[in-house]
Amino acid sequence: MRVRRYEKIAAYVSLALLIAQVLLVLVSWIVSSLAPQLSIRSMLSSEGIRWFFDNFTINLASPLLIWMILLSIALGSYHESGLREGLINLVKRRRMQFKQKYALWFAFAVLILYIVAMAVLALAPHAILLSSTGKLFPSSFSASIVSSVSFAIIAMSVVYGITSDRMRTLTDIFKGMTKGLYSLPPLFIIYILAVQFISSLLFTFPDLTFL
Repeated sequence: MRVRRYEKIAAYVSLALLIAQVLLVLVSWIVSSLAPQLSIRSMLSSEGIRWFFDNFTINLASPLLIWMILLSIALGSYHESGLREGLINLVKRRRMQFKQKYALWFAFAVLILYIVAMAVLALAPHAILLSSTGKLFPSSFSASIVSSVSFAIIAMSVVYGITSDRMRTLTDIFKGMTKGLYSLPPLFIIYILAVQFISSLLFTFPDLTFL
């Protein structure tokens, strides 16, 4: 039921973005024809059509797309490895099997090692991930923070899954990592429509400065 609701919401959001895109195309064409003195470019002009075809792929190739994929892999691993249930049991102080406790300790050990490694790379004097001016934001560390968090979750989840016997084979690990990707198709459609609408809006109204 939750999946159906999620897909239903995604469908309505996609429809709204598609309608907004069509309206933007029509408005840009009408306004640019009636008031050519305004700095509004028509999406149906030769310039607009060339821009759309030339920049369609470029507009979609953003870090946000990679973040969506990495976070989905991380969340899929987190759920399928059983780490989520283990943490809930720990917080609620429920009785756990020895393997679950053992697996949690290993997962926490991985997290601590990961934090220490990132601290050495980002917080130590003249650290590698600092910017050329020695700042943390912006820097290589801030640019990769989503990726780093995703990899940390994946590493903890895989270690927990293996140690607790939830993931016994390489296939189990692979299935766990890909499980979260099954929820992405609706988000991909929303992402494509949203990015193209915002890009078209910026093309049509080049004086916009708030986006």
